[in-house]
Amino acid sequence: MALYLGVFLIVWITSPTVFAFGPPPTFIGSDQCLQCHQAEYAQWQQSDHHRAMQRPDEKTVLGDFNDITVEFHGIKTRFYRQDKDFMVTTAGKDGKPAVFKIDFTFGHYPLQQYLIDTDKGHLQALNIAWDSRSDAEGGQRWYHLQAAEDIAPEHPFFWARHFQNANSRCIECHATNVRKNFDQEKSSYASSWSETGVGCESCHGPASAHVDLATANKLSPDKTGFNTKRMPRLNWSFRGNDVIASPSGNRDDSYIDTCGGCHSRRSSFGDVKAQAAFHDQYRIALLDPGLYFADGQIDDEVFVLGSFLQSKMSQRGVTCNNCHNAHSGKLTANGNALCAQCHKPDRFDTVKHHQHSTGSAGAQCVNCHMPERVYMSIDARRDHSFSIPDPDLSIDSGGPNACTACHLGKTNEWALTAMGTWGFTRKQNTWARINRGLTLQDSLIFKGYVSRS
Repeated sequence: MALYLGVFLIVWITSPTVFAFGPPPTFIGSDQCLQCHQAEYAQWQQSDHHRAMQRPDEKTVLGDFNDITVEFHGIKTRFYRQDKDFMVTTAGKDGKPAVFKIDFTFGHYPLQQYLIDTDKGHLQALNIAWDSRSDAEGGQRWYHLQAAEDIAPEHPFFWARHFQNANSRCIECHATNVRKNFDQEKSSYASSWSETGVGCESCHGPASAHVDLATANKLSPDKTGFNTKRMPRLNWSFRGNDVIASPSGNRDDSYIDTCGGCHSRRSSFGDVKAQAAFHDQYRIALLDPGLYFADGQIDDEVFVLGSFLQSKMSQRGVTCNNCHNAHSGKLTANGNALCAQCHKPDRFDTVKHHQHSTGSAGAQCVNCHMPERVYMSIDARRDHSFSIPDPDLSIDSGGPNACTACHLGKTNEWALTAMGTWGFTRKQNTWARINRGLTLQDSLIFKGYVSRS
């Protein structure tokens, strides 16, 4: 009897689904979700996620392939059509002109890049991209991503070399259920994914069991066919005379787990699984010089999770879907109305608070508390630490602040004096600095993710 029980336990541990859960769910594609989730599917189709990576055709390719030749760094590149294919003639890895076919589009706005399968499954990202902004914004042109550098064929950032390899560096966040499948001996890739673009199952996980339950009319809150159960998000309400809303309910960090993997500077531990805990799959980049300024503001292209984890809002339980529609990626409200969900406008959306003319750029919450930095020369992204503009701290640390970033030519001392006329003294500024929120390291220590030593 003990022998049979031992065999049962060994089999159950190595393959528990055989006895209790049936075969593991599989990826079936976003189109399978349309029948029951039409509104969400329609929103997703207009999202950056849907257009993160697509096969090239008349609708998906935004660049001008009407026999256009451009020259960057002394290298001529021709974009043209050959029957239904989108073609490029440019210098290859050996520096000699060669003909290549576009295999995938990569992103769509404000830049669209293009992937080329050069050899042995290596998908390489051209570093000449299409600026898809409007003419009025300075777009509708071919644009080199490293225009200020001399990117010769021997340069590591030359399009055919390793820093521009999409299999190892990019596709994980542009397709669904990616497996790199690198063969070290052959230096080749047999990369696979279940769907181009970031599909429904990138966030929800493989959906075959969910569809089976729906077809059999057996869905229930406790039986969805997915491995995890999403908790109801916190409710935010104003209590008494409070000017900032307070949460009630259970904190749910599943959006951090779901969105954080691609919206952070991090390294992964292996193949990524949908719905798994962020810190079980990734090591987030900490406040290293060159990535962040000394006060925690973003410097390099670290995306947003690292700055968000430093914020008071993160500590209170605010999460991605409080501000963003999970399916379209768009904001849930426009302008200051977004912040007014939790910050009473009669206290914060006033000249007394922001000290700028009503309706001006300086009166917009995000311009002071989420300052932008520009990456790839044209792509402006906002810091998500929701910090208070602090010229005093900029004097001490050398970091930027929203005041002098907007008032060009003015000094931090000027900004500090101006804030003093609002009744904002140096002592108060020091307390604002102390209270602005935890640093990224302290946030992770607080949550038990890293050791203080």
